[in-house]
Amino acid sequence: MVRELATEIRQPSFLDEIIENVMVKNVKTVEVSAPLSECVKLMFDSKIGSLVIVQNGTPVGIFTDKDLVRAVASGAQDLGVNIANSMSKPLTTISSKAILMDAITLMGKLGIRHLLVVDSGRLVGIVSARDVFRLILSQQSLLLESVGEHLPVRTREQLRGLYTCLQDY
Repeated sequence: MVRELATEIRQPSFLDEIIENVMVKNVKTVEVSAPLSECVKLMFDSKIGSLVIVQNGTPVGIFTDKDLVRAVASGAQDLGVNIANSMSKPLTTISSKAILMDAITLMGKLGIRHLLVVDSGRLVGIVSARDVFRLILSQQSLLLESVGEHLPVRTREQLRGLYTCLQDY
């Protein structure tokens, strides 16, 4: 009975959004045998921060911009080496039916910025800290629009300027 009352009192928020509605569905993947240079170029050209590494279509690792920095810092001079040498594993996954709060909690707890979305063993998407940030930013923009007229003009201008600066994040 207490739980039912709490549910009625608490208004749903964007944190209750289903992952399926937030995730990026067009996940860039490369085979485990791909050279590091090809992966870096694909990430650069696609303007993305990660690639899912697959072996015969099955995800086996992830390569992120953080992995690139780690590879360069550890002396990886040969960009022709296999991506397998630089990818992160094991993979952390979440269901498309989970809620955004679950993803945020998992990423925070594990100190990661990307979660693969997997249903029935099949890769269906990816959600990143950047995706979460953009969603939070859009919610803040909606809030600003709805209560903006009640804020001082200077505060409204500052918030709009901040929103504009962060849009491209």
